[in-house]
Amino acid sequence: MKTKIIILLSIVAFVLASPFIFNKRVTISDPHTLDADGNFILYEWVEPRTGKGPDWDYNLKPVKVSDRVWCFFGALEMPTKENAGDMSNSCYIKGNDSWIAWDTGPSAIFAKQAYEAMSKIAKLPVKHVIVSHEHDDHWLGNSYYKEVHGAEIIGPESVNVNYHKGDQTRMIKTLYQNAIRGTELVPVDRSFEDTTKFKISGINFEYVRVGYAHSEEDWFLYLPDDKTVLVGDVVMNGRVTSNRDGIVIGQINALKAIKARDWNHLVPGHGFITDKTAADESIRYFTLIKDEVLEGIEEEVIPDDITKVVTLEEFRDKDLYYTLSSGNVYRAYEELEMYEGDEDEDDEDDEDEDEEEEE
Repeated sequence: MKTKIIILLSIVAFVLASPFIFNKRVTISDPHTLDADGNFILYEWVEPRTGKGPDWDYNLKPVKVSDRVWCFFGALEMPTKENAGDMSNSCYIKGNDSWIAWDTGPSAIFAKQAYEAMSKIAKLPVKHVIVSHEHDDHWLGNSYYKEVHGAEIIGPESVNVNYHKGDQTRMIKTLYQNAIRGTELVPVDRSFEDTTKFKISGINFEYVRVGYAHSEEDWFLYLPDDKTVLVGDVVMNGRVTSNRDGIVIGQINALKAIKARDWNHLVPGHGFITDKTAADESIRYFTLIKDEVLEGIEEEVIPDDITKVVTLEEFRDKDLYYTLSSGNVYRAYEELEMYEGDEDEDDEDDEDEDEEEEE
């Protein structure tokens, strides 16, 4: 009898804990307004269909974020065969005579279906693709635009340095063949050494280099006339970020650069919130990691214990907390162990002292 009770209790406990074990919410029941005026409410993320047939059906639905920008929003989870890599955000910007694509998604099939969906809004070619950073869930769709549209690929030089034709990337290893088939690794055609302003199809852009942040080389795209910023993975909301290739100080500096622009709409690399609060979670998350890890180091907490001390309980309800957050904290310890502050902080401290003297 006692054994049966234990088994029954174990089953009940497993069912209750399963959303946390698998780091996936049962439903996405808290949609957010997508613009500052509250004119559009995001539909709940729709899972891809069964994937049967020659091509995986991503079931893509574009969402209008601002006057010129439409985006496809991915699930708040890791890439799996079941989501076919549809777990990052990619966007289309409407120019005078062409679409400009931002972060083209996990596969050529995804990109083809995204273009087909956008063609229902305006039948324009894609002449330019712009990439935020080197992680392959954001740019493997480039091969479709290069092969079919002859598009110019603008992006970080790190893509060319770290990825080569024939490489087995994370997506290529993970996805079913009817999702990844035909996807090739194509090089970036044009890269820049620093922040650059340019005009494409009548639209003014500022392509902003933030350097080593979420990855080895991160950029964001600012549309000053549209007051919209597309930021890649230096901002995520609704889920905990993966900082496996990034650094905390770089992330904080990137967020400062984003905050310095005048914008009403921000599209994160992952997440559904695109209004003026879109970056708030990331700012809070990295500020907390930095402050609490530095405090732990000062109190001589050893590396093996830092994740017991810095738990970031405030983010426990976010997707992927249990998978990613402790790793972010541990790597932050390794980064911040020799940290001595930066010039920006020193300047801010000096300004505060000057204001106090004036008073």
